[in-house]
Amino acid sequence: MKILDKYIAKQILLSIFAVLGVLVMVVGLLDLVDELKKVNDSYPVTFAFLYVILNTPQNIYEVFPIATLMGSLIGLSKLSSTSELNAVKSSGLSFAKIIFIVLKSGLVIVVLTFLIGEFIAPKGQQLANNIKNLGESTRLSMKNTDGIWIKSNNSFIHIAKIYPNKVVQEISLYRFNEKQQLLESIYAEEGHYKDGKWFMTNITSSSFKNKEIEITNKKVETFDEFIDLDLFDIMVIRPNQMTLIQLKKYIQYLENNSMESKSYELAYWSKFSVPISCLVMFLLTTPFVHSNIRSASFGQRIFIGILTGVSLFLFNQTINKLSIIIDIPPIVGSFLPIVILLIISLLIIHRLYGAKFLLKLFLK
Repeated sequence: MKILDKYIAKQILLSIFAVLGVLVMVVGLLDLVDELKKVNDSYPVTFAFLYVILNTPQNIYEVFPIATLMGSLIGLSKLSSTSELNAVKSSGLSFAKIIFIVLKSGLVIVVLTFLIGEFIAPKGQQLANNIKNLGESTRLSMKNTDGIWIKSNNSFIHIAKIYPNKVVQEISLYRFNEKQQLLESIYAEEGHYKDGKWFMTNITSSSFKNKEIEITNKKVETFDEFIDLDLFDIMVIRPNQMTLIQLKKYIQYLENNSMESKSYELAYWSKFSVPISCLVMFLLTTPFVHSNIRSASFGQRIFIGILTGVSLFLFNQTINKLSIIIDIPPIVGSFLPIVILLIISLLIIHRLYGAKFLLKLFLK
């Protein structure tokens, strides 16, 4: 039976990786077309190609659930259309055993998806962004035009522009006392980190003492403590480009300073929900082993797979955005689409095979 197990798993996994390759190529071509529009003297074609290549692991991570659904559907459909499933069942392999083999194959995809999303994709995206920044003659910052705010004890820091090479521009620092009275404001045109210190240039400092304002100007001033370096590295990347450790550290920082952390919490839980969704996708395709559904044509199955995949992707994106806008816990927003999909899958299996079949399946 182990030979049959390996054969079924191999057919399904090969179909998944084939679909994954096609989807990644399509997404990559679309990205390349978009990047080629930005090509100029400071951002050559080679940079555009390199950016797309480095961004490929993230594309793989994002389309893996859809590729899993479509690929496993195609794999099972091929086995069914060539009557190989009938031959397998004739050899004594039950429906429950076939589905169990399919789910075991899913564990390989789950582990692979997690490893790509945690260790490969974040690093690739960070390198891709560095390539883009190196090629931009205007040195656009990694944040929007409003910059970012940082709270540290009784101080507030606003940074208009942040760059990956530990350079910041248009920095404003406001220090308050325990009564929330402004003690000092500092503005610096630019700062950079070197030899364990932050060097600020063209500084204007305003001190507020005894109802008087004292203004001083300096060309250069050093700060031993300005922005934690680990925190700095996190701030220049987006939530979906962070590792679990980076996300946890930044979420803790935001919560400690009473700042909004929902988008980062959603990215944190997505690190777990995306791989798990691949396993649920496998479960959703198992009803196609049933004889009544197998009567559908190969083209109909592919159409159902594409329609289901796109619908699930749009539904997941909608729930994720709603969890940020309205008061839905990020963990709920991340796992709700998967739970709904799991319930639908179990209901379909229950209708086709009955409650005893479900018990038999999960007691394997």
